[in-house]
Amino acid sequence: MIQIESDEKDSLFTITLRPNKSFSWKSNLLFIMAISLTCGAIGLGFYIVGASLILPFAGLEIILVATCVYFVVQRTYKQEIITLTPERLKIEKGTRKPNQVWEYFRIWAFVVVEKPKHPWYPAHIHITSKGEKVPIGDFLTEEEKLSLVENLRSIITSLK
Repeated sequence: MIQIESDEKDSLFTITLRPNKSFSWKSNLLFIMAISLTCGAIGLGFYIVGASLILPFAGLEIILVATCVYFVVQRTYKQEIITLTPERLKIEKGTRKPNQVWEYFRIWAFVVVEKPKHPWYPAHIHITSKGEKVPIGDFLTEEEKLSLVENLRSIITSLK
């Protein structure tokens, strides 16, 4: 998801990049509950029939599914914030708060799009300055990457 905010008065543009979220946290909890109830009911049925060894494995399956869903949901909270002013370019990456920050002079920074060698592979967008490459938007879809590049071009043109 790409969100662009602009402050024309200060010539400040902020681009926020986030991965798409298919489910909210509440929906994911409902999914985990449905899997837990189904697996628990099947395990309990086998226990009643006399196959008591099924219950620990059913519990492990529930824990494994819940752990995997948790880690996948955590990755959807990742975000990248690109701030452009006439003088500076700032890139912040992190989960809920900036973990990494890069700041460059805007005039020396370039947007580079690496086309894939094969149509199945995704394109990569980098911002380069002083020999340093910072990848941005790796979690975006191809359409969103094209939109990001077009938006960056129009913002950079308007800042000149």
